[in-house]
Amino acid sequence: MPGWAGPAGGESQAGDPRVGRGDLAMLPAREPFAESFVKIPPLRKPFAVTAKPLAKECVDPRVLAFHDPSCAIAEKYRAVRTRLLTNNPSGSARIHAVTSTLRQEGRTVTVANLAFSLAELRHLRVAMIDLDFRQRGLTRMLQCENRPGAAEVLRCEKRLADVCIPVVRDNLHLVPAGHLGDAGPNDLLAGDPISELFREIGERYHYALVDTPPVHTCADIGLIGPLCHSVLVVIRMNRTPEPLLLRSVKMLQANHMVIAGCIVAGVNSETMNLNDGQELCPGGLH
Repeated sequence: MPGWAGPAGGESQAGDPRVGRGDLAMLPAREPFAESFVKIPPLRKPFAVTAKPLAKECVDPRVLAFHDPSCAIAEKYRAVRTRLLTNNPSGSARIHAVTSTLRQEGRTVTVANLAFSLAELRHLRVAMIDLDFRQRGLTRMLQCENRPGAAEVLRCEKRLADVCIPVVRDNLHLVPAGHLGDAGPNDLLAGDPISELFREIGERYHYALVDTPPVHTCADIGLIGPLCHSVLVVIRMNRTPEPLLLRSVKMLQANHMVIAGCIVAGVNSETMNLNDGQELCPGGLH
């Protein structure tokens, strides 16, 4: 089950002893937030896509925010959604990279569930973008392996509107990874077209979640993160090594990326010893 571990960016948070222990700290919001729910600025550009909507049968069963929206895990994703909204009181467009220290920590499942949770608010236009060109986990999770996607856009073969796929709901789109062809991931991520892609995403969507490779697997986050407003780090309870996690946080901060917070996955009933200001949640992600 996911849980929010508070912002990890900034000088005072870098030394927070909770980072890496798997604690979930529900920190009080520090900004007024009512308008972030009800006053959303209009997007600068209308957006029409031609792709056929993805059928609900294509949505992976692990996306509980869609398949079982009343369950406790789905409610925890809504809690993370609320934190993202309260940290954006102006309601301006936001692009969040989602990463982890290692693979198999629940990063891709988190992207899909959080995107569906955001899209429950029908006035928001939401995108989930697969930029993990090596694994294409989000693309495979939604059975879009044969669709063109971000790779084709970055090679200037397709427009963003050509590759966006509505996912069940009209206000939720997927940008699959697409096909690399002869180019390597670094070639696509380091070129000028990616800046244009992110600029257009910011004009078309209120919230975009970018699935990125883990920090300690490859260096892609170093190219993607600076183009995003912030980074969310997924930590898997009893799996993510604390030294590697702390190294990941320091690396992101050294590259001037804003860490919005950590999402704790894989919390179980044995970790339910609660302290003041902390909330640990039973369940798990895979």
